[in-house]
Amino acid sequence: MADSSAELRRQVSAESFRRLTALLKKPAVPSIIVPKIKVKAEAPEAAPAILAEIFGQSAPAESVQKIEAATQQADLAEQTSVESRPEDHVYSPDISTPENVEETEIEIATESVVVKKPVVRQRPRDAFAVSPGILPQRQPAQPILQTPEQEQEAAELARSLLDMMASSNSAGLPQERALAADTLLRMLPRLPIKSLVMLAERVRLMDNPPALLMAKLIADPNIVVAGPLLEDCMHITDEDLIMVVGEGDLAKIRMIARRRRLSRAITSELVNRGDDSVLLTLVRNLGAEIPQESFLDLLEFAKDYPDLLAPLCTRPDLPVPMAFELFWLAPVPLRRYLLNRFLTDSETLTKILKITRVTDGEEQNDAQFADPEKIVAALDMAGEGNLEGASTALAEYANVNHATVSRILSDKQGEPLAALLKAAGVSRGQVTEIFEKLKLSASGLIDSTREVEELQSTFDSFSFNKARILLTYWDWATMRTGPYAPLN
Repeated sequence: MADSSAELRRQVSAESFRRLTALLKKPAVPSIIVPKIKVKAEAPEAAPAILAEIFGQSAPAESVQKIEAATQQADLAEQTSVESRPEDHVYSPDISTPENVEETEIEIATESVVVKKPVVRQRPRDAFAVSPGILPQRQPAQPILQTPEQEQEAAELARSLLDMMASSNSAGLPQERALAADTLLRMLPRLPIKSLVMLAERVRLMDNPPALLMAKLIADPNIVVAGPLLEDCMHITDEDLIMVVGEGDLAKIRMIARRRRLSRAITSELVNRGDDSVLLTLVRNLGAEIPQESFLDLLEFAKDYPDLLAPLCTRPDLPVPMAFELFWLAPVPLRRYLLNRFLTDSETLTKILKITRVTDGEEQNDAQFADPEKIVAALDMAGEGNLEGASTALAEYANVNHATVSRILSDKQGEPLAALLKAAGVSRGQVTEIFEKLKLSASGLIDSTREVEELQSTFDSFSFNKARILLTYWDWATMRTGPYAPLN
């Protein structure tokens, strides 16, 4: 026994111990992966040979068992440390597949041992892996079915909470009112329609209604609940109103169009909806601020929806450029109204008109008119059907854009032509003859139902400055410049 102990205490070389460790130690892999170690057939006695080299020819079985137990304990500790790292458990490959295994050869005492070590391909951690790709849409609260007694009890509780919310600053603390509002917000699915209508009316009259409660009420699908708030409550933010408009409920959108005050952002959203009833309600609402871009859109809508013309022409905030464009769409009475409202004479307007004409490259001498005989001859060509030649000649004689003249000649009511004749310096007697001749011409430049006396009266209402201002705006419109540039 003493000899055996002496053998165990025999000096072990470092090289022999390294080779033994390389043979017995398994690769560090997660606990769920069991590596396969295969010893080549030509080296079946490698491990006993190393043990014999260390412990002598008669290595005790007890020593071998102790070494195996120590090795297993080390492996268990290593597996525990690996399992404590959560990133190693993201992906667990199947080591039975060939692509997940690589071979490593370890030379031991001129012999080789093939160790199949698994290669773990870990996927990068996705921080959003547990989150859905698209968040679920928030569903509106569904009403809870209750007995009449339960509904009455809920209505009484709602009234009590409303009284607490509506109390003055001296009667209650802000925290109390906030808690009452939050409790009422939670009770909304239990309230019947009658109580919801009462709640909306009370909230509408509050000086500072709770924002969340108000947002819930205007989102209610029943127009009798949401309508009073959308029309009369001035504490609703533009963001909430735009959200309601985006839902597409026309009944709610019409309620918004009736509000006493509408910002430009809300007005633009309402115009973009393009609904006839909404546009008519909006244009009639004098409290709505309409930006110029929306006026341009309304002009386009008015071509297909003539009911918009009268409220558009009579709006106090109608811009002058838009008024002169509405002139082409308006009936005769509205044309007279627009001319009387937006055309006037003054010394300042005369100076501005001179600057405008110089900027456009026209003659500075206001007394220089076109030859009336040439104007009459050009109109005779128009009466004979040569509209292109007449437009070219009139554009040259009257210093007007060719496209503007073509637009004037295509209007069968005659008021634009009266303005052109006034700016060209045609006399009153010649105007009467021109209109009578054009009414009887085969080209039909003037509607046969128009009275010449009425057109003569329109010609008399123009001064040179008024006619020139009107033609200047029409030129800008055809050239898409100045105030009409957004039309490009």
